Amino acid sequence: MQIDNARSIANGKRRDLRVDPFLLAVAMSCALSACGGGSDKPLNAVSSAPDAATDAPVALTPKHSASQTVAMPVSQDDVAKAVEQLRVARKKGDSPFEQAGADLNGDGRAEAIALITGRDWCSPQGCTLVVFESGDAGFKPVSQILGVSAPIGIAKGSNAGWRDLIVKSGANKTVRLQFSTGGYPASASGQPDGSLDAAQAEILIQTPNGQAIASAPAPGAAQ
Repeated sequence: MQIDNARSIANGKRRDLRVDPFLLAVAMSCALSACGGGSDKPLNAVSSAPDAATDAPVALTPKHSASQTVAMPVSQDDVAKAVEQLRVARKKGDSPFEQAGADLNGDGRAEAIALITGRDWCSPQGCTLVVFESGDAGFKPVSQILGVSAPIGIAKGSNAGWRDLIVKSGANKTVRLQFSTGGYPASASGQPDGSLDAAQAEILIQTPNGQAIASAPAPGAAQ
C-alpha cells in the first residue's frame, strides 16, 4: 500500500512538471521581447548608432551634382590688357567687351573668352569672339571667331582636347564651335548645328547690353 501511494505521488509530480505547449510558446515570446528591449526590430539587427538615427534614411550611394562646372574666375585687368594688346595689333578702335573664364582644355587653369562688341569688331553677322590661353606672361590669343552673338556657352563635348563652344551665328542659329589643330574656326557661319546641345550648355556670357549698337561696322572698318 505504501508502495502504491509513493507511485501515485511520483506520477502526480510528473504530471505537474508537464508544460502546456501554448504556454511555453507565450513564455518564449515574452522572453524574446524582453531581450529585444521591447523593440520590434529582429534580434540580428545590430546598429552602433542611437535609435533616433536609425529612423533617418540611409544613403547607399554618394550624391553627385547634376553637372560639373568648368567656369573659373579670371583677372579682369589681365583680360583687359590682353584685349588692348590685340586691339593695338589689329589697329582697331576702343571697344566694349564681355568676358568670362573657363578651363577649356582641362589643364586646371582658366582660359579667357572675350566677346568684343565695338563697331570695329562687328558686322551684320555678329561680333568677334576671342579665346585667350593662359600663360606665364599673361593671356595670349588662341582663336578669333567672327560673326558671333551671345549667349555663349560651353558644351559637354570636346575636340582635340578643348571643349566645344555653343554660340549664336549671324543667321540667329545656334552652332557648335569645335577646336582643331589650328584652333576654333575663324567664323561661326556654316558651323554644325548646336541647338540640341544648348539646353545642357554652361552659359558663360549672356546677351550683352552693348551688342545691339554693333549691328553694322563703321564705314571703312576692316573685318
